[in-house]
Amino acid sequence: MVNIEEVEALMLKHFPQCPLCGADKGYEVSGWAKSYVQCRLCGAKWESTDFISCKELKELQLWDPSSDGKGTQLTRKKYSVKFWQDPEAIKNAVTRTAESKFIFHSEMTDQQLETLITRSLEEITHWDYGSTIEGKGLGFLISNTSSAEAAMIRLLRAIFEQNKITIIQNELLRRALLEVKTH
Repeated sequence: MVNIEEVEALMLKHFPQCPLCGADKGYEVSGWAKSYVQCRLCGAKWESTDFISCKELKELQLWDPSSDGKGTQLTRKKYSVKFWQDPEAIKNAVTRTAESKFIFHSEMTDQQLETLITRSLEEITHWDYGSTIEGKGLGFLISNTSSAEAAMIRLLRAIFEQNKITIIQNELLRRALLEVKTH
């Protein structure tokens, strides 16, 4: 079994400065297998099974973002050491992840928006009674809940998808009205 000093040395070898805050204060090692390291300044915490052997560090998973929220979009996702060593790659990944949370982009064509509506309609059908028990969607979460709680989760998910449809339909209407107005 490796010791705390070996794990910290491996992290410092690849990351003398914290990938998120740039501090050179070192890392706290934790976990029964010593598979977690946490920046002593910002609190960002990484996990890697590579720490268990301490031979080679290939990838890290951001377990907790920094105390100021930096890296929140990258939490619980595994990336290579090279990724974490590249500030520009980190910045681009944060931007892409943030953009993917939008329902649609203004550059999308009407056809692309209609495709999103169709996908949401299909998603709603996945939330019929019993679909979650079969492991679709949040089945792993719902399997340990009462049937009333499971029904509520399915209903909320369907309402969420319906709201997405309404927002996209409103955008299509806005575009159509704008086109009529300019003619």
